[in-house]
Amino acid sequence: MKIPRIFIAATKQDEGKTTAALGLLIHLRKHFSNVGYMKPVGQKFVELKDGIKVDKDVWLVRESFDFNDAAQLMSPVTIPLGFTKNYIDNRNPEELSQKVVNAFSKQSINKDFMLLEGTGHAGVGSVVDLSNARVAELLDSPVIIVSSGGIGKPIDEIMLNASLFKEKGVEIAGVILNKVLPNKIEQIKNYAGKALAWHGLELLGVVPYEPLLSEPTLTEVCRKIKGRILSGEDKLSTLYSNAVLTADFTPLLLEKIKPKSLIVTTGSQTELLIACASEGTSVESLREKVSGILLVDGIEPKSHIIKMLKLAGLPVIITEISAFDATAKVSSMVAKTQPDNPEKVEKIEKLVGEHVNMDRIIEKACS
Repeated sequence: MKIPRIFIAATKQDEGKTTAALGLLIHLRKHFSNVGYMKPVGQKFVELKDGIKVDKDVWLVRESFDFNDAAQLMSPVTIPLGFTKNYIDNRNPEELSQKVVNAFSKQSINKDFMLLEGTGHAGVGSVVDLSNARVAELLDSPVIIVSSGGIGKPIDEIMLNASLFKEKGVEIAGVILNKVLPNKIEQIKNYAGKALAWHGLELLGVVPYEPLLSEPTLTEVCRKIKGRILSGEDKLSTLYSNAVLTADFTPLLLEKIKPKSLIVTTGSQTELLIACASEGTSVESLREKVSGILLVDGIEPKSHIIKMLKLAGLPVIITEISAFDATAKVSSMVAKTQPDNPEKVEKIEKLVGEHVNMDRIIEKACS
């Protein structure tokens, strides 16, 4: 008997594919006793403690949901720097294809359901003969296409991706539209649902935009700007929603700063740093709004200021990057769900549970 399975793809990067996959995984585990997860081809990897390299989304799933399956089976093919050139010089489609198929065969043993996550749009991986469409074909899996919310542009992109899956003979189970403005949900359901139906595609869910999922952690900031932690190592999972570049401390700053702010300044701004670390009632609102501090230009505060920041438990990161470049980098960051983001995982569970037709997805996967 064929094990039920579903393959999650997207129209392009950062459309919410991993968010959809996480939400589906959580709810599938409520319906099935033993759900397996696999990302057959990965582009960005994480090195585990035992030296094994796995795709970053496989790492996220293993850390968040205590998966004990062999890491190599959950992430059989990763594409590090130089892999593509080497493959073009020594092309062997059968070897890579067999690696994916063999991993799936072993990973799916005793499983009631297999959730498969792709990487990017339908054509990603074509250069090494493992496009998402080809992988879905190899694993005989129906596909759900995830796209950002809207009507015209998303449907155009969905149809472009659908054509490649159809070329490979892959069944498209349906579409999930993500990041839709809450007040547009019913309109999108109506019009996008009708337009997709013209092409034989079913709308399986319309998920509203949730600001929390777009908020990066200070860990992500530290990685992005190659920073060094001065204080608050245990609070780097703190989220921030906006970055505020400031050169000094004035009463107007209290009005300018919004909740969940990342303050970007230099270590020479002693008055500002003291205000952020102070317990005084006059700056209480400032302290409550600050998620963390990013010090730029490599200027480190004096030792007694660092001690104050540590005592206050305030996360502080320092970088050699200039104020302008650092602010630009952290302001444009695309947040990714991390294992230390339980609030994000809970929100994803709620969103998918309320806005995605899980019963229909299970029916499609089991048919």
